[in-house]
Parts: sequence; C-alpha cells; structure tokens
Amino acid sequence: MKDLIQKTIDLLKKKVKENLEIINKNQTRLNEMMNQPFSSERTYMIEKNYAANKALLSENNDLISLQLNLVSFLEKHKDSLEHNVLNEIDMTEYLDDEEIFELTVQGKIGFETGHPKFSDENFFNKLLNYYASIEAYEKCNNMLSIRRKSQMG
Repeated sequence: MKDLIQKTIDLLKKKVKENLEIINKNQTRLNEMMNQPFSSERTYMIEKNYAANKALLSENNDLISLQLNLVSFLEKHKDSLEHNVLNEIDMTEYLDDEEIFELTVQGKIGFETGHPKFSDENFFNKLLNYYASIEAYEKCNNMLSIRRKSQMG
C-alpha cells in the first residue's frame, strides 16, 4: 500500500509538471498575442488562454493538495503501513513460499492464525529452525504457544 501511495504521489507530481509546461506555452502564446493589433478575435483568444491557464492552475492546486494529504498520511501511518503490508490486500497469493518466509522473518507478516502458511507443517518447522539458529528463543516460544492455542481452540 505504501508503494502504491508513493506511486500515486509521483504521478500527481508528473501531472503538475505537465500542467505547468502547458501554462508556460499558453503564457508565451499570450505574450505574442499582446503584440498583435486589437481585434475581437485577439480578445477571444486571450480570454480563452487565460481561462485555460486558470483551470490548469486550479487543477494544480487540487493535485498539490492531494499530494500533501498523501504525504501526511504516509508520515502519520508509516509504522502501521510497514508492519501491516499484507493485511488489507492478500498479496500472499502472489508470493512463493520463500518470499512469504522472508516477509515473516522480517516481521512484515506476523506468524499467527491468519498467516498464509500457519497450518503448513514444513513452513512452521523451517521458521522454528531459523529462529533457533539465530537464538531467537522467545520467537520460538511465541510460535509454539500460538500453535498450541490454535490446536486447543
């Protein structure tokens, strides 16, 4: 989700930049029109360019406001976004066992009853062996405790 929000922010920045380029081109065109003799056609074209620039500036204000809100959201919720990467959308169906294992040992997927490999005995043993090899005995005890509780209930 964090990556999706960041990509959205980047797309919003790109759109603001594109709008600014159009505004600059329109402004160049406006400057050229101002040197032309006065006519109703010139007035129409000047008003049309001003209206286009005004609309683009308004859109940019909205895009920048949205960017700021998304940045603020990321800052405010960065810890929960990092630790609950897979809670909202079950991306585990797109991951292989090794990727799920890596996300689990990194703490991005908690090993609990909702874990995608919770009932997989081979995965459980591999994870238990990993934690034992790095002497993370508290993790081993927690896993065994969670497993026992789920088997009792």
